[in-house]
Amino acid sequence: MSEDFSMKIKDQIEKAKALAITLGDIIGRVSRGIPSKVDENNTQVNVVIDPVTYYKYPFLGKIGVLLGAIDIKTLYFVLLRVIGYERSDVSSLLYPDSPIISSNEIGEEEPGSLISNVVIKCEPLTKVNFLESTEPESADLVVEPQSPVILPRAEVIERSLDTNRGLLRLGYLDNHVGNIKVSISLDDLNYHTLILGTTGAGKTSFVKDVIAGIYSIAELTKVFVFDATGDYYHVFLPPDKTDKNVSQSLALFESLYPKLSGLNLSIIYPLSRKWIRKYTNGNKDLLSITNAYFKLYVYPMINYLSKKGYKFYHSVSEGRIVVSNSEWKSEVEIFPFYFKFDEIKKVLPRLNPYFSEQATQFLKILLKRKGKDYNSLASLTESLEDYDLDNLSIHKSTKENILRGLYLLRSTGLFDVGVKREPLGRLLTSDRKLLILDLYNSELDDFAQKIVTYYFLDKIFEIREAQMKIGSLKERLVLIIDEAHKFFPSGKGSEEDANYVRKVAGKISSMMRLGRRRKIGFIFSTHNPTDLSDIIVQLANTKIIFRIKPEVAESLGLSKIEAKILSWEKNGVAYLISPWLREGKIKIRVPVPPPLGHYDLSKAS
Repeated sequence: MSEDFSMKIKDQIEKAKALAITLGDIIGRVSRGIPSKVDENNTQVNVVIDPVTYYKYPFLGKIGVLLGAIDIKTLYFVLLRVIGYERSDVSSLLYPDSPIISSNEIGEEEPGSLISNVVIKCEPLTKVNFLESTEPESADLVVEPQSPVILPRAEVIERSLDTNRGLLRLGYLDNHVGNIKVSISLDDLNYHTLILGTTGAGKTSFVKDVIAGIYSIAELTKVFVFDATGDYYHVFLPPDKTDKNVSQSLALFESLYPKLSGLNLSIIYPLSRKWIRKYTNGNKDLLSITNAYFKLYVYPMINYLSKKGYKFYHSVSEGRIVVSNSEWKSEVEIFPFYFKFDEIKKVLPRLNPYFSEQATQFLKILLKRKGKDYNSLASLTESLEDYDLDNLSIHKSTKENILRGLYLLRSTGLFDVGVKREPLGRLLTSDRKLLILDLYNSELDDFAQKIVTYYFLDKIFEIREAQMKIGSLKERLVLIIDEAHKFFPSGKGSEEDANYVRKVAGKISSMMRLGRRRKIGFIFSTHNPTDLSDIIVQLANTKIIFRIKPEVAESLGLSKIEAKILSWEKNGVAYLISPWLREGKIKIRVPVPPPLGHYDLSKAS
């Protein structure tokens, strides 16, 4: 029996070797002398490789490298991630515990003493039975000593990690092996995404990669961008190929998607009376507004690119801007927006999130009682100033909160501008795949930007709710909010600030929880999660972490060493953390700069 058993093991060893050769290049063996462990607290596989192999591959010596073992007992392929190394000089065997008395510590170099094996400490990730083509499973087995260890091929890693699991391709695995695509399902977007990183680490570039990727996918998915940073309204222009980094980035993107040759999008532009007076000489026709928008915000970008050698044909007509050359053509629709008092009377109490709870409730009552006495925000405010509220038992501070809130709304200049505009419902249900709410160029202060953002979120949810009830909800809607801490802060200041934080947190929590059934997904971007509402951090299932402070990265699930290395990484490298991944987290690299308009005019000469 002993001889038969020995022959069986020998046969398993030969099968393991043969399978290893088909899946990659053999570089070593699971250690005979250092036990591999699987228990409640620890899973570790110790691999031994010879010094020639160690010196052959430059990436050996770094943590995070992906290896594979073919377990002799089960013939499963086990994907391994390197978490550490043990490397010592041969002379240490003579003086194992005393570097002080070893002459080799300060003597001449001895190349021969470096010819020693290297121990690689690995964490098992997944196991796959390639002989039976099974799906990846958790690596819950102890790997046999002497099992062959390989550098797995790209397709083996891709299958073992299940990185290419959907149509939305985010980038490539940041590893030594080829271009391993990393993608997610569009359905994953319904469970919301949070992007984190310091300024310049690649957050905005990545968001634009996602926009371009969604635009390239022939599926029913629409993107709505809240642009309060000025980074998105010009995405319809081409990438700046004079940037030395663009060519490489474009090649990376085009290995994920077909070449992008333009974007058709709609820009929703909030208008104030002040803007009309200042830039159109009081003219309220759509052609005057479109000409002014082009002259103020689009032409400087075209001029910037023209000075770099790009020549463009452009045309401006009523509500439409076309930009094109031999390689690129984009069409932009301009839609002015402002509040019509008659349309928003019913939502006025919740339009300003700085209203206290008492003010909101009493304003609802007052609107009903005084409904016939006013037809504008100004007339409402004026009538309330002299209205005796004692019979309603309204506290003086509540009345002051109502009036202050109404004055703030009036000060935005966004009411009854008198320009012909499309109904908002029609805009939000149009067939355009990309809509941008341009808050940056509209010259709105922070308060006005928050009001418009809050209103659009409310309106979007209302429309999606109505569509769901009648069964007409077909397309997915992805809402992108960069610098999200500006609109959904975590901190508290004055009592009115606390009202805002509480109300907005409640609204965004409701939209994120209920939005999944309504095919609404959020993509938030910020530089620090501590500045952002906790609700968003909790409810965003997918997190993408670019270069950031180590302590922040650790709080989000990275190990201490992973967080430290990430804090030194170059632009465009990030950790993707998602419950949909087999491993839970992987390190990726994304196209930076993105394959569409992305400029910093402050650097222009």
